[in-house]
Amino acid sequence: MGKTAQPMQFTLTGFTQDTGCRVFAYEGIGEDRVRMRFTVRADLAMSRKYGIRLQELPLMCLGILERSVVAAETGAAQKAADRKLTYSEAAMMQYSDDCVAARGAAALKRTSMRRTPKPAGAPYDPNIGGEHRPTLVKTFGQNWQMR
Repeated sequence: MGKTAQPMQFTLTGFTQDTGCRVFAYEGIGEDRVRMRFTVRADLAMSRKYGIRLQELPLMCLGILERSVVAAETGAAQKAADRKLTYSEAAMMQYSDDCVAARGAAALKRTSMRRTPKPAGAPYDPNIGGEHRPTLVKTFGQNWQMR
């Protein structure tokens, strides 16, 4: 059987602030165990514009980095210019749209799972939940029984 190439593994090593942008530094370790430094720049004003929280940026930048490295099929001889990426406005817009769609789907799921309240004064019906639930009844002089 042939060897399958393992993708590059990335580790966040830190970040710096640079004129309204946050620059995340990553270290990539390839299958040949050579370490390479990568940076991804994210504009903070743009992230606020699209409602992206500051805590989400490192993981989002990691995703951009992984996709770009896989697309370029990097090796140890990758140019230093290819290791400096920018998180684009189009990518932020796409992420924001995906989040809005996911929140909408979650809200729809939550509302469909709720039960409708019974009207005030209505008699108790144990079968309202859609399934018959056994009730525990203790008859005189006997132990608890299921009915």
